[in-house]
Amino acid sequence: MGGLTSAFRALQYRNFRLFFPGIAISQIGIWIQNVAISWLVYDMTKSPLTMGTVMFFNAIPLFVLTPFAGVIIDKFNRHKLLILVQILFCIQALLITLLTFFDAVQIWNIVLLGVFLNCIAAIDVPLRQSTFVCLVDEPKDLGNAISLNSTCFNVARLLGPAIAGLLIAHAGITVCFFVNFLCIIPMIFLVMQLNIKDVKCGQIQNETILEGLKEGFNYAVKTPEIMTLLLYLAVFSFIGMTYPMLMPIYTSEVLKENADTLGFLMGAAGVGALCSSLFLAAKTSLRGLRRVLFAGAVVFSAGFITLGLCDTKLIALFAMFAVGLGMTSSITPDNTLTQAVVDDDKRGRVMSLNAICYMGTTSISSFVAGFVAHLIGIAHTFVLFGVIMLLVGIGFGYRFSKLSFKSKL
Repeated sequence: MGGLTSAFRALQYRNFRLFFPGIAISQIGIWIQNVAISWLVYDMTKSPLTMGTVMFFNAIPLFVLTPFAGVIIDKFNRHKLLILVQILFCIQALLITLLTFFDAVQIWNIVLLGVFLNCIAAIDVPLRQSTFVCLVDEPKDLGNAISLNSTCFNVARLLGPAIAGLLIAHAGITVCFFVNFLCIIPMIFLVMQLNIKDVKCGQIQNETILEGLKEGFNYAVKTPEIMTLLLYLAVFSFIGMTYPMLMPIYTSEVLKENADTLGFLMGAAGVGALCSSLFLAAKTSLRGLRRVLFAGAVVFSAGFITLGLCDTKLIALFAMFAVGLGMTSSITPDNTLTQAVVDDDKRGRVMSLNAICYMGTTSISSFVAGFVAHLIGIAHTFVLFGVIMLLVGIGFGYRFSKLSFKSKL
């Protein structure tokens, strides 16, 4: 099996065939909403520092709730949790749609709804990641399912921002939020159709939440491969995932362009990420993933540095392609290797730590990036972060070469 067939082999399983289109559509809606919120906050405040501050406050639930979410996922039925989470996402999307429709939106209720959204996401991200093992009948195809999920995410990253830019420019912010609401509806229906066999370990079922939390944390810390992967993801996300917050400012202040251009730039990152996702989905083993991690950091760094040094739209498009290519080439192999080496009865707790490293550090770094951009300017911020990421990639590349990653699937 090879080529295109190999890249989509997880679709042979009924559960994954149901989950795949639902997550693809809902992710498009999420990207539309994310870009719309960034543009809305910047349009209201004209302040990168305020944008970073808003995202910082939004991150608080991720740190407070996500570790407990991992224990809940390992203790309770994942199918019922999936349905509940999608319904809550739907409610959040409806609320922000109504606020903008009635022109009642203010910074404080954007922050409040952002906190509500991230309370849901604190459960959703580790829940989805730990559920993939239940969606494929053969554990050897788990890596392919993870890569195809990344493909969904990156197709959404390609289409969502481009759609958001067009909608903001020609239909208004309210339509963006309503489209996100509509995108969540199919996901609720498809998740209800899943037939998941979710067998729980008796030990975790008998433990208290705090006991389960402590056990999962100790397990991650004492497993060198998992701890190194988590640290790499945290550092990469802290630096790399600042670009969704920075790009509206870059588009306006450096390129002197509007929301249409922002959509194309974010779409270019999506194209790069999609190319990387399809390449990784075609891989049938863990061999070479550590080298892909290192290459991803180098390519990403080159993209960030180029953004900081250029002020033309064409070069910026190529730079954003490199950003998307490098980001997915780092994050997806990190996720795949983590899921391959973790014990199944601790999967939810480890993936909750994974979610903190990815989402939690992202929101804190948005505050830091906003502050740095306020001090030294948006262009210099991209150059600085690109150089730091290159040094980080070299350091972790050496560390990965010294570890042995043995799959437990």
